[in-house]
Amino acid sequence: MRVNKILAALMISGTLFSCNKILDTTPQDFVTPNQYYTTEGELQSALAGVYDRLGDVRMYAQAMTSYMVFSDEFFMKGRTTGILANIIDASTLEINRHWESLYTGIERANMLLENIDNAAGVSQEKKNEVRGQALFLRAYYYFILVDEFGPVPLKLASTKSPEEEPLPGSPVRTIYEQITKDMKEAATLVRSVTDYGYNTRITKTAIQGMLARVYLTMAGYPLRDVSKYNDARDYADSVISSGAHRLNPSFQQIFINHTAEVFDVGECLWEVEFKGTNQSEITEGGMIGSYNGIVCSNIDTGWAYDYVHATAKLYDAYEQADGRRDWTVAPFRFVTSGSTVVRTPWLATQIYERNPGKWRREYETTLPRVQFYTGTNWPLLRYADVLLMFAEADNAINGSPSAEAYDALNQVRRRGYDVDIHAANAAVDAPSGMSKQDFQDFIMNERLRELAFEGLRKHDLIRWGIYVSTMQSQAGIYAANIPAALRDPAVAQAQRVTERSVLFPIPNSELATNSMIDQNAGW
Repeated sequence: MRVNKILAALMISGTLFSCNKILDTTPQDFVTPNQYYTTEGELQSALAGVYDRLGDVRMYAQAMTSYMVFSDEFFMKGRTTGILANIIDASTLEINRHWESLYTGIERANMLLENIDNAAGVSQEKKNEVRGQALFLRAYYYFILVDEFGPVPLKLASTKSPEEEPLPGSPVRTIYEQITKDMKEAATLVRSVTDYGYNTRITKTAIQGMLARVYLTMAGYPLRDVSKYNDARDYADSVISSGAHRLNPSFQQIFINHTAEVFDVGECLWEVEFKGTNQSEITEGGMIGSYNGIVCSNIDTGWAYDYVHATAKLYDAYEQADGRRDWTVAPFRFVTSGSTVVRTPWLATQIYERNPGKWRREYETTLPRVQFYTGTNWPLLRYADVLLMFAEADNAINGSPSAEAYDALNQVRRRGYDVDIHAANAAVDAPSGMSKQDFQDFIMNERLRELAFEGLRKHDLIRWGIYVSTMQSQAGIYAANIPAALRDPAVAQAQRVTERSVLFPIPNSELATNSMIDQNAGW
């Protein structure tokens, strides 16, 4: 693997690891693994380095929040070239850097796991906690890799020499077996969410919720192992039964909290933490709200690109009384005239002109604002998602929706309509007496409504086996309905989703140095 040669040069450097939570500002040169990992501070600094890859620009700082997750909920306005136009191949820089970032995280996790016992003076409890988080993060990086690239090299030991033999791609099932093994072991080692005042570190219920997602994926495409619905349901139920999490009473407040850098450990089980505006030597800002926010050309108000645009399919999925609609799809834009900025409503007919509205820069607390970078956190797993996963898996197991599945689904719906989540409401609740397929269809649309713009729609469409057909249908919808000024780029972006698009191409950076790996079909 190419990362062998990259990381062999880095593995002796004590400055490999950095993160805004745990910073070691003392320069260290030529520190070997046997000399490092000896104190609790060094373990925590190394662990911060494993987490650090989540915030890379080709991860959740930018790419995985927009242009790497093309779906029927958005298009990229006016983009006709490059990855923003959904034009990719094995040489695409963003795909290559994305791959390298994931394997860098894995390499850092492997190094930490191999050397954690060097810290002789650190309690076993502390080492277990670090070990559990490193195991989970390695598994999570592999979950992204296998989901996006299919059979990738399964590297479970750190690089000792740049001359190591490259690894072939492992079967998808083998990779998933390692993912679930690592995650289940990690769940026995990490702490409870109640031990923290924040949700940017891995906890027991965060792992349980992510295991539900992994098993639900295994039940769908490409493995189609329907026995995994039982595991998905059980792990989602473990989160629900823990009593550690709840729906935030306000859908809007979830995203205000992300922007205001307020932790809500009830709703959000796990977030990627961003901090600051990259104006000092600590550069831990992301681009949430500026890259995928409400268009604005004024920095003081909260500058944002006009790239990501909502689709009418998303907007029309909501009923008018659903309070999620006008928060998720912004009903206004900011118009600047001289030094004046006016919040200007869109006309009722101007649906495709609208931007995502979940993360609104007006709620930022780090001032003054800058053009690109924000401290807004990114949600990786919310309690609403857990409830919907439980309902989906329970329905698949029972052959029809149970009372428990209805309750989980309706809690999410009622919160969206701002009514009591525990009281039946005929105007809001999902129709009773649905068949298995009708309930599944309803869940699929509810996930669109609840989780729009959170980077999960493409993943869902793929595991349901309908990504290509959905996007080809979307191309026809654009051709017939989208305004002429926006039409051609949007149509082309959707049309580029073909059978090969279910997986990314293996990057040229890997193919050039790894003769053991095969390119994915169609690339």
